[in-house]
Amino acid sequence: MNERGYADGEIFLYGGKPYALASGAAREGSPKVEASDGRIIVRVPSQERRKFLIYWYASETEKIARELVPRWSKKLGVRPRSVAVKFARTRWGSCSSSGGIFFNCRMSMLSEDVAQYIVVHELCHLKHMNHGPLFWDEVRRALPDAMPLRRSLREQERDARL
Repeated sequence: MNERGYADGEIFLYGGKPYALASGAAREGSPKVEASDGRIIVRVPSQERRKFLIYWYASETEKIARELVPRWSKKLGVRPRSVAVKFARTRWGSCSSSGGIFFNCRMSMLSEDVAQYIVVHELCHLKHMNHGPLFWDEVRRALPDAMPLRRSLREQERDARL
């Protein structure tokens, strides 16, 4: 896997779509990072780009989680004890035996349907703390297209890196 340079023009995913990284002039009160017109505009010195992009993606993932977790928790009849967003190199999410769920900040890089699959996947672990047949039955009951979405996740994750 190639290392990122965080240079203008480098492509980053956001919502499953490619965006070109671009410098923006720092203005008082303006966001440090924002997506607009097919670009992710970063208004920080180049040596701080990675840090601010991680923070921005985490913030965008929190928005997704705030929307999807309550909706799917109700549908599945589960209630996570806590929900958190963090940076992880490999895992898209996890569910602890105490009911805490975490999502990878890079989840906002993925398409909406794939992000939804991750949320449902982790919430189903509140019923089945393994990847056995009962777990997968639960996931497929909630999302009949779960297996194609799982394949889409594997395709998108190659480009969903920071």
